[in-house]
Amino acid sequence: MPQSIKEAQEALGWDGWFTIVVFVLTFLGLVTEIKPPAITMLIGTGILLISGVISPTQFLEGFSNEILLTIAMLCIIVRSLEVNGVLEAVGKKVLIKSKNFAFQMLSMCVPVATASAFLNNTSIVLLMTPIVRKWSLKNKLSPSKFLIPLSYAALFGGACTLIGTSTNLVVHGLLRRYSPELGFGFFELAYVGVPCALAGLFYLVTFCRYLLPDRLDPASAVSEETREFTAEFIVGPDCPLVNKTIKEGARRYFRGELLIQIERNENAIDSPSPDLVIFVGDRLVFVGDINQIAELHAIRDLKSQADPHFKLDVSSSHFSEVVIPTTSLLVGKTLRRINFRNTYGASVMAVYRQGWRVLGNVRDIILQAGDTLMLLSGEPWLGANFYNKDFYYIRHHEKLVVFNPWRAGFVILTLLGMVIAASMGTSIMIASMATVFLLFATRSITFREAQNSIMWNILLLIACSFALGRAMETTGVAAYLAEIILALVGSNPFMLVGGIILMTIICTELMTNNAAALIMFPIAITAAKLAGYHSLEAVKAIGVSVAIGASCAYAVPTGYQTHMMVYGPGGYKFTDFFKTGVFMDLMIWLIATSLIPRIWPLVEG
Repeated sequence: MPQSIKEAQEALGWDGWFTIVVFVLTFLGLVTEIKPPAITMLIGTGILLISGVISPTQFLEGFSNEILLTIAMLCIIVRSLEVNGVLEAVGKKVLIKSKNFAFQMLSMCVPVATASAFLNNTSIVLLMTPIVRKWSLKNKLSPSKFLIPLSYAALFGGACTLIGTSTNLVVHGLLRRYSPELGFGFFELAYVGVPCALAGLFYLVTFCRYLLPDRLDPASAVSEETREFTAEFIVGPDCPLVNKTIKEGARRYFRGELLIQIERNENAIDSPSPDLVIFVGDRLVFVGDINQIAELHAIRDLKSQADPHFKLDVSSSHFSEVVIPTTSLLVGKTLRRINFRNTYGASVMAVYRQGWRVLGNVRDIILQAGDTLMLLSGEPWLGANFYNKDFYYIRHHEKLVVFNPWRAGFVILTLLGMVIAASMGTSIMIASMATVFLLFATRSITFREAQNSIMWNILLLIACSFALGRAMETTGVAAYLAEIILALVGSNPFMLVGGIILMTIICTELMTNNAAALIMFPIAITAAKLAGYHSLEAVKAIGVSVAIGASCAYAVPTGYQTHMMVYGPGGYKFTDFFKTGVFMDLMIWLIATSLIPRIWPLVEG
């Protein structure tokens, strides 16, 4: 054992060895996921607090860090883009119809990576997964060729800006705590993040097509289509669509591709021409998703055949999904007989039975136990009065994503304003908070939606991880582990940076990215100091190394939450991620190792 490691080991007191035991147990808990990561970290740091290893002040340091508020504000901003239809509208426009695999992959990955540089990548992948899957099936492609790249592209963009991922904000906060002069500029990580992203895109386009599986589950493909709604509307005399062509109506009131049939004088016109004029009394048949069909209810004097008197304010529309139990009073009755909307305060859009939509006039369907009802309401549906009696919830008064051009444009402008302000030196916390206040003031998002958008489990994990990192610093554990790293990789700048990135990548693959960054940062900084690198530039290099390493979680599906989102829809196996991800991890490691010491030199003093 080298003398320096032996000395660091002898310097450990009971609290140091106790911290190592707690650290190992916490690490194993995060890897095995016996409990949610946030709870595991809370238990570990709680033990250190109770045992006296850290003080209450040290335990609460993470909870008072400005980064937590910043992350919460960014969650609200992303949610405002969702509820105003911005993400969905953009997501459906980016995918092209080309048969060239490279163009298909780039049309998906480039916009996703770009968006992930400014927005929460979890929300982007959550939104894009069904869109990409449906696009793949429609073009007779295997979704498994595109969903892993979708998740990877979100990680590429996240490594390019300060707000691209919560991990970058965490490391930024750690640097600021080390020295107020430190911290990342808004686009500073792009010096490494952009080359890594470009290399990653090249890898996806050229090699991934041969490594990814080609799986298509017919049952899944069928179920993908079962949530498309067919809705029929009668054109009234005061409807703004009267005497307008389908093309003219599609410019302002609906998307032209949704209209699949017009019935006029008992004659059905399938796939009507865009130049066909709409007349009073026409029966229009639309096919689309819940959000698209919901928008049609707001068109004046366009009467739904399912519920002719139901009108909707698209700015406050909500969607609920309920199932009818055997004890429900609705069993054996029709919606017309029970006067559903007046009795329950919502309109039924469709009825599903054993996964299939029941055809015919919704009002005349005889309901059965087990039927699923799709409900629309102008305000959050007050279904609690009927819960356990007439319904069981599947989804309860979810805000519909309805695209409003003016409101969507305003939300985009506020986001751009935040980015400009942050890039010009304004504190990201202040810029994000001001943006959220503007969104509240203009009712671009409600307080309830904002509260539900915040990822409280992530905030708890980050806050507790700060406390564990502090314990490792104060007890000498970080110095002990730093000496081991130096013994393995040496003090050469490139070897040291490469060793730190590699260890952070391994930790990230085995636990969460934020926990890996918070645990590795004090060890990495101590290693740099022991190697003689004390300058602020050297500390910045170490911070970038940890941030980039914590953004690399390509080889294990549990390494990053977006991987788990695509795991099921893509029909993947563990080995699918490993085959593609190991090479990705290796490539990012080599690029970052070669660039970081050149951009931020590790100099002594």
